[in-house]
Amino acid sequence: MLHEKIKTSTTIDHKNAEKHSYGHEIMSRSLTKEQYAQLLVANYTYIAAWEKQWAQLSNMDTTQFDLTSRSKTTLLENDLKSMGVDPSNLILIDLETPSTLAQFVGRMYVIEGSTLGGAMIEKQLQLNPNLNDCSFEFYGGYGPNLIPFWKSFLAELNKIENEDDQNEAVLWAKRSFNDMETCFINAKSMSLHS
Repeated sequence: MLHEKIKTSTTIDHKNAEKHSYGHEIMSRSLTKEQYAQLLVANYTYIAAWEKQWAQLSNMDTTQFDLTSRSKTTLLENDLKSMGVDPSNLILIDLETPSTLAQFVGRMYVIEGSTLGGAMIEKQLQLNPNLNDCSFEFYGGYGPNLIPFWKSFLAELNKIENEDDQNEAVLWAKRSFNDMETCFINAKSMSLHS
């Protein structure tokens, strides 16, 4: 199944991206407001760029993914504004637009997987005394729809059985983790004064 193939093939890429996402600080509940703002910026510069591309996908049918319900740009904008960061001042990453469904689901796998992980992160952020007055709309993600959305995405992903298409999806998932890593590195170098 494609899900397992992507998961196995991107293990190193996933770990490399996670190295830059303040995992220790999140789990130890020591994340500062500045670091939280940097995480939001990293996610925004990637996800807003990705979601802007959805309007350009007229050559493929993505209705089965219910993209409107999966959009996270507004959630990130709300969280950023609550931190005193104006999203309109942020430069989005330059992403190649997918031209096939395999490329689309490869990138979508990374975003949907990170939304799943976001639920665990949100619990830690809520318990962090440094972030008492912060908004967690993005990490709250799909709320009660989290698991149903993940399962429905995997069901669509696993319909791709052609080996060339699967390899293309894996390649795009790897690229997506690498692009996310770049966004984390760039955001960590920013001083956001929140």
